[in-house]
Amino acid sequence: MNSSITDPQLQNWENFCRHHAIGDWHGTWSIYDLEGKLIRHFQCVRSFQVSADGNEVNHQNHYTYPDGTTKTETFGPHKKPIIKSLHFNDSFSWGSTEVKPETMFFFETGFKHGSQRRSAVARYNTDASLDIVIISEQLKSFAQESSSLPTNQLINWKGIVTEITPDWIISSAAETSWVQLEELAKDYLTLHLNDNVSISIPKQIDSNKELFLATEWLVNPTLLLRGIRYFDTFGFRNFTLEVFNRQL
Repeated sequence: MNSSITDPQLQNWENFCRHHAIGDWHGTWSIYDLEGKLIRHFQCVRSFQVSADGNEVNHQNHYTYPDGTTKTETFGPHKKPIIKSLHFNDSFSWGSTEVKPETMFFFETGFKHGSQRRSAVARYNTDASLDIVIISEQLKSFAQESSSLPTNQLINWKGIVTEITPDWIISSAAETSWVQLEELAKDYLTLHLNDNVSISIPKQIDSNKELFLATEWLVNPTLLLRGIRYFDTFGFRNFTLEVFNRQL
């Protein structure tokens, strides 16, 4: 094996295979405008097949659009331990690592809970437009849309936070205080969308400013997951997973 490969990188690959490359994720991809209004949606099955020796993952996306047309995209195959995304426990995040002028910038951050998975995608285009996509997935079959939970009752949360760096180093878990998503940065675009997924992101990307990209999934009334990608003026700095619990 290549001597430049590290144990944390191998662990990242193992987390990817254990939590996400576990079959066919049947999803609804919902596109929203900047007011949080649903523009359109379509279905996609993200299929991951791990080789018998665990050293390779084949990945295909099978899209089905409302007019009946279909499309398949093939990615990889991914070869151990090379994977663009960071994986910690049931969370994952990947995307642009630098902010460059006149270049598209994007990210996806998501979480798995049981047989369900939720993720948010934001893409800052070169024409200054911003695309927002929420992906709601389930193993083996398509799921019905989740009922909305009361976001105005988000109190009494106790949380822990863990950090993972671009070179896959995972910190020890530490206690963290609850802060409402809107309060993280009051000038950011904060939207509470379907399937209890929320985001807080800059309205525009500036390479001369530090920034963060926050995604949140209210799994149930007692569990909330929050993933945040942090950037400084040099580029992507780290990803944090915050897990909040409370007793009703």
